[in-house]
Amino acid sequence: MPNSDLPPTEAALRERQDLLVRELAVENNSARLQSLSDELEAIQRLLEQARDS
Repeated sequence: MPNSDLPPTEAALRERQDLLVRELAVENNSARLQSLSDELEAIQRLLEQARDS
């Protein structure tokens, strides 16, 4: 089981990003869409920070 105190790896972030994109493509509930979109945006910011470091 992964330690939640450790930051996720770039590979894990990209895997989650891919999953969120697939979920967004088929989701119809507007509240769920907003939640998925918010999480995707946060992951993309983390990936940008990792790239810029």
